[in-house]
Amino acid sequence: MITFQLSKQEKVVKSINSPSNNISHCAFLACSHSPQCTTQNKTCCAYILKHSLVFIDTFFKHHNLSYVIIYGTLLGAVRNKTIIPWTKDIDIGIIDMTYLFTKKIRDELYQHGFHLFESFGLPRLCVHKNISNRTLLATYDRRHKPPASTLELKVYIDLYSMYRIYGAQTTSKTPVFLIKTGGSFHALISFQNRVTIDEQTFPTIDNIEEHLVYFYTKEYMHGIMTE
Repeated sequence: MITFQLSKQEKVVKSINSPSNNISHCAFLACSHSPQCTTQNKTCCAYILKHSLVFIDTFFKHHNLSYVIIYGTLLGAVRNKTIIPWTKDIDIGIIDMTYLFTKKIRDELYQHGFHLFESFGLPRLCVHKNISNRTLLATYDRRHKPPASTLELKVYIDLYSMYRIYGAQTTSKTPVFLIKTGGSFHALISFQNRVTIDEQTFPTIDNIEEHLVYFYTKEYMHGIMTE
């Protein structure tokens, strides 16, 4: 059980107010969400999501950006050891969102094929239509109009702010973070815990079981459950 004596005032992260925020920069990918899809098939959304996650892992390490995988991405790692084949997104909690919003980082992300935009108050990344890595454009439908909303995107990365909670009383010295969403789940993050996706490990929260039960009930290991 975690109790709180004092919480740090949350930073207000400004929206991305620039022309590059336009979602029409995203490629319309007609990839499949079939349960039979795997991260090995280039025509599947799972393939694009997995390779996007690998890029993000390398990119964030290079820029000393601390992150953890959460929600459906964590569910897939624990339950399936891979990306959930019918999911549309990767879920990432990030500590320093302010740095990510700088023009330098946005431009560098774009140079590597990923467009940073904001939708419904949530920062997101998509594969942009001018990416040089053609394998991620294997299902690009050039005849389709550019996406007008997130609902038209087949794959994207959701980026959730995580705020350090100070004064938390826990049984360990592990830092406590609040995931900035509609819920009030508090994550323990020592930055030492990792989880495996396709034989590659990625950082995640410490209290995995508590997280998955909170968001997906005690039955999270059973059945076809969307993230």
